[in-house]
Amino acid sequence: MKDCNFSSLFYQHHESIKTGKTTPLPEDFYQTEDIWLSIYGLGKFETYSFIYGHSRDFSHFITWATELKGADFIHKASLDFQNWQGNKDAPLVSEAPVTKVLSEEQLKFWEENGYLRIPNVVEAAHCDRLKTRICKHLNLHMDYPETWYTPHPDWQGTMLQIYQNEDIELVRQSPYIRQIFAELYQTNHLVAIPEKLGYNPPQTENWVPGQTKLHFDLDIDQPIKFHIQGMVYLDEVPENRGPLQIIPGFHHDFEEWIKDFSSLERAHDYIRITGKPVLVPGSKADLILWRNTCPHAASVNYSDLPRFVQYVSYSTL
Repeated sequence: MKDCNFSSLFYQHHESIKTGKTTPLPEDFYQTEDIWLSIYGLGKFETYSFIYGHSRDFSHFITWATELKGADFIHKASLDFQNWQGNKDAPLVSEAPVTKVLSEEQLKFWEENGYLRIPNVVEAAHCDRLKTRICKHLNLHMDYPETWYTPHPDWQGTMLQIYQNEDIELVRQSPYIRQIFAELYQTNHLVAIPEKLGYNPPQTENWVPGQTKLHFDLDIDQPIKFHIQGMVYLDEVPENRGPLQIIPGFHHDFEEWIKDFSSLERAHDYIRITGKPVLVPGSKADLILWRNTCPHAASVNYSDLPRFVQYVSYSTL
């Protein structure tokens, strides 16, 4: 990692931002940054938090990453990243067909609606372990609702900025989940994006969650690539417990529709007034997928229990 040219470029760029300077960057810097973070298994939020809040120098950053992921993992990631860099501009060669795991009905629904629910992608007991980890991290107790709302620096809106433990990694690297993404992307050349967890307790008079308004996770100043977002429900999520809300089929019209807006903020304002989303409830261990060009958000949790999720997604290489 320390000998990787992009590692030093990445660190120098963010150090420059810290000191109020600007540095020229390669045109594909941010795309490469995303792949670099994914191959090294580093969550963007946790990495930025360390660099901007704690890092003394480049060597300190390398030590942090190595202690977080382990020396063997970092060594393999360095080889994988170098291999990707050396081949990213090479002519495409034919690859083995992707394994088919989805039914024709599921694929048709996905193409028409831009979202999909796939049941039972992981063991229910594994969902319970992840829930237990979340509760322990936030020091909340399911039998005592007064503990559900205690502030924590890692809990932001409905997002829980935790990226690293073996239970998260088991879902992130699930062969079955990877096959689903590969089939929808139509390529086996994927890397797991280090995504976070989610925690959304019931709304109260004193606690109203953020991130429940329809939005796109996009930068409309850059070319919009086909990207699949997803999460695994770690518990039962009926319609009143904050399931995903989404406008079905919007991806068919997005490219023309977005041209009418000068900014993403204006597009968000309009879709929040005019959009008619549907709810996507599900059961424990269900995988929910949606296209990035469909407006979506968590819905408000009106139930008497929190909603727990793990976000999961992949990037094409």
